[in-house]
Formats: sequence, structure tokens, C-alpha cells
Amino acid sequence: MKKEKVVGTGGELLMHQLVAQGVEYAFTNTGSAEAGFFDAFLTVPGVQPILLLNESLVLSAADGYARASRNPAFVNVHLAAGTRQGSGQLFNSHFDGVPMVVTAALRDNGSFGDHGTLAVSSGFSQMSMVQDVTKKRWEVRDAKGIPMATRRAFSEALTMPSGPVYLAFSGEALDEKGIEATIEPGRPLNMGVAPDEDTLDQIHDALLNAENPLLVVGPDIQQASAQQEILELAENYGLPVAVGFFDYGSFPRSHPNFQGMVDALPPDDYDVVCCVGYRPNTRANATDERFPSAFKIGIGHDSAMLNGSFALDVSLWSDVKSGLSAVNNKWNPGDSNLHHLSSRKAKLASNARERIDAQNARAANESHANPIHPDFLGYRMGEVLAKNTTVVSENFMAADHLMPFGFAQDEWRLVRAYGGSLGYGVGAAVGAQLASPDRPVVLSIGDGSVMYSSSGFWTMARYGLPILTVVWNNMNYQTVRTNFARWGGNMAEMNKYPETFLGDPEIDFVLLAKAQGIEGQHVNEPGDLDKALKRAKEVQASGEPYVLDVHITNVGAGADQSWYKAFKLNTI
Repeated sequence: MKKEKVVGTGGELLMHQLVAQGVEYAFTNTGSAEAGFFDAFLTVPGVQPILLLNESLVLSAADGYARASRNPAFVNVHLAAGTRQGSGQLFNSHFDGVPMVVTAALRDNGSFGDHGTLAVSSGFSQMSMVQDVTKKRWEVRDAKGIPMATRRAFSEALTMPSGPVYLAFSGEALDEKGIEATIEPGRPLNMGVAPDEDTLDQIHDALLNAENPLLVVGPDIQQASAQQEILELAENYGLPVAVGFFDYGSFPRSHPNFQGMVDALPPDDYDVVCCVGYRPNTRANATDERFPSAFKIGIGHDSAMLNGSFALDVSLWSDVKSGLSAVNNKWNPGDSNLHHLSSRKAKLASNARERIDAQNARAANESHANPIHPDFLGYRMGEVLAKNTTVVSENFMAADHLMPFGFAQDEWRLVRAYGGSLGYGVGAAVGAQLASPDRPVVLSIGDGSVMYSSSGFWTMARYGLPILTVVWNNMNYQTVRTNFARWGGNMAEMNKYPETFLGDPEIDFVLLAKAQGIEGQHVNEPGDLDKALKRAKEVQASGEPYVLDVHITNVGAGADQSWYKAFKLNTI
């Protein structure tokens, strides 16, 4: 698009700039302070508003859209209050570097007194609320500056390392009339740092000559659309691959080279460790001192993440896709005949067959468990659901249960957040479906997580989004129980884990969805699971959302929750 002069209100100028940026959807929860923006929907066509019923859902839907489409998302929330309400999901987006432009009206203590409705206290800064969860942030008090600030925000959000940018517009700026401004799209800055040949040679030689290497990958692989490049690297050099903490989308689980989460790997004497787009689990390890004797390589576009992983012997700071391509270009096909490489590849293939056979056997052994065993649920989902499915996952422990995630066009894709703020999945599924209308979207979510965001079912129904939601319902905070057990103490000794039981009353997720316009069914018997999944696929194919409330058994410590009544209030 060429530069264009337009005249309008501040809100109309904002809308013109969004159209110029190619924005399809404005994710929002309406507020009266943003009236100048919403008025512009009636005069400037091209952007579809998507209404969600709280700001947490708004931010998670935008996040899911950005991840699935690999385009920046646009968000409008209500003032400082709405900004604060959505801050948990904004943290997820910032943690994972998801590009989005988040806007709100600006109401500071110069506009209202300390006790005005939705006003702020003396000395308050709306910017201070988002300082730690956004890449950049600006106040805009002049209507003429709205297009420039918005253009700059999109450019900044997309430039590596990407992330959310926050704009607060004063009501006066949005409302001002008859303003002329220039409209043109903002583009990301090209990260054109060319890796030097010496660095590339060091990486190539280390990987080629390693006797016992390990490739550690992270979510920046997806962010950079570098899936094929990481596959090429792993397969060329015969590298066993580990992923970061609860990271199931950076490398296909069904691939022979896949080894599991790096935090769970047994100790081994690796001589070369290569980290690509890896974000270390600092919640588990304040300092990462694993692999002390290994030659450590880092490739990534975020310098903070590179420096935050292992102490590196050689680093390549570049766009992940470009960096991997440069390393792969060093590969000589004739090197495939090297004995240690062919031997390592054969061993990985053999171990993979054993691992996958063991997983399938374990699932088959649980096929008659009642309630349904999570291994069996994951296995049957992998077998029955379409192979071009986009899976939005807010599972934590449940993601371990045999769910395949691939890279190719016709394979499963994964959308999930790694920041840990609950309430992500339902909104993210809305965004992912809007981003990929030609792919089936399946939301795989735990029963605890649904309750953070269940009003998102209303949005699915309102816009006719054919999302299949599978609720893994064990009436428990499974991850918390598991972590409590690892912590030990009296809880582990007595096998009792307070306030993790979600029954009494039992939550009926089918009724919860039905109240908002979505049909569904309970699945209590393993013999009913395949029929229910196939029925759900049919409803989904007809263009309607559907919910499966799957009753699964508890696994691991503290499965018996009958003692919980000891903590009930005495109301007599």
C-alpha cells in the first residue's frame, strides 16, 4: 500500500491505519471511554470486531490468533482497569514474544479526581502497569499522532525479538474531528546480521565430530517458522533432540530423534550441547549448570534468552530461521557416510521404535480402565482426529499422554502458552480458529483451566466457530498435586494434597457450554470414546462448536480425594 492522506476523527485515523496494516480482527471488550474508536467501525470498513466477555479472554484470543496466523494481533481493552484485568494473559504473550498491539483509552489523574468513576489515584501512571509485560509502550494525546504511533507499534511488535506493544490513547485524541494524517503500513525491521564464517565453521565442526551430542530446542522455533530448518539440522547430524519445560510444539514428538523434556533427561556425558531458540526453565533451576563438560552452542534471536541458558562456548545471535539455514548450508551430503553419524542415526531409529511401541502398548493396556485413563484418551485423540488439526492446549500434565504434534502442512499444529498464567486455552482457541478457518481446531484443556475462561464458549457460539473442546475432567488440579508430591513434606507422607479436589459439587461442562449455546456430551466409558470423538468431528465439520466432557481417572500421587471433607466449613 502506498502512502495515503485521509481526514477524519482520531478513531477513524486509527481504523484507517489498522486497515493499512492488514488487520482482520479487533479483539475487544467494549468500554465507553473508547467510544471514538468504536464509532469508527461504522464509517471505515475492513476490520471485524470480535467481542469477548472479559479482558483475559480478549488477550488470550489475540495471542492464539497471532501464533496460528503468524501475523500481529490487534487488541482494544477498557482503560487501566481493563488493562489490569488482562495482565495475566499479557504476561503469557510477553514471555513467549507474541506480536500484538494492545490499545486502551488513557484516563489519568489529570482527567478526573481521586474518586471519579474508573479514575486513578494521584501519581498513578497507566504505563507502569504494563512496563514489565510489554516490549514498548506509549501514550498518545494528539489525534494527528495516532497513525504514526500505531504504525510504529506494529513495526516494533514484529521486529525480533517480537512481543506485545501497548498504546494508550486519550479520549480527546480519539474524539477529535477533521484531522488530516498520512496512512501507510508499519513493517518490521529486517534482522540482517549475517553470521560470520568462523562461527558457522565452529558450529558445523562441533556437531559433525561430536561423539555424544544433544540438541535442545525451544518455542522460538515456532515463532520464527523454522520447523523445517530444525528438522534438517537434527536429521543431517543425527542429533538427539530435547525440548524445554512443557514444550511440545518445537519438535515433533513422533520423530525418531525426539527424547523428551530436557529437565527430565537422565544424566549423560554429552560432549556437545546445541541450544536453538531455547528458553530455560528458571522456575526449576535458578542457574543451569547441567552439562558442565560439554561444548555448548547457542542459536537464537533474543540475546536475553541466549545469555539466560547455559554458559555458551559459541553463540550465533540471529533470526533463528536464517541462523539455522546458514548452519545447514555447511552440511556436506557426503558426510552422511561417516561411521559415527550412521551409527547414531540407526540407534535413534531403533530406540524410537521401542519408545513408540511401548507408548502404544501402555495405552492399549489402559483401554478398559474406568474412568478413562489419560493415556488412552490421548492415544485415541491422536488416532481419530484429523491430521491437519490445530491443537490449542492448556494441558500441563495431560500433554504427556501420547498426543502427536507435527510440523508439515498436513500434520497437527500446536498452539500453547508457556508463561503459566491460567485462563489461556478457551480464548486462544477462538483466535486460532479465526486465523485458520480451513483447519479444524481442537481445544485440549483441563477441568481446572476451563473455569478461568468458560465465558469464551459464548464467543464461540456467537461467531459460529466450529471448535471442538475436549475437557480432561478428573475433578482435580493434577499438576498442582504432582508438584506437591515432588515437594514432599506432610502431604507426600500422608498422600493428602489440600485444595486440589474440584468435585462436590461436580462441574458439568456440558451444561456450562449449553447455557451459552454450544451442544456437547459426557464421556464416562472407554468404549464410548471413539464414537463420541467421531460424533464431535461430524458436528465440527457442519460448522458448529462442540464440547466433550471426558471423565478421566486420576494418576499419580494423591488419587484418593475422599478425605477432602476434613477441610469443609462447619455451617451448623
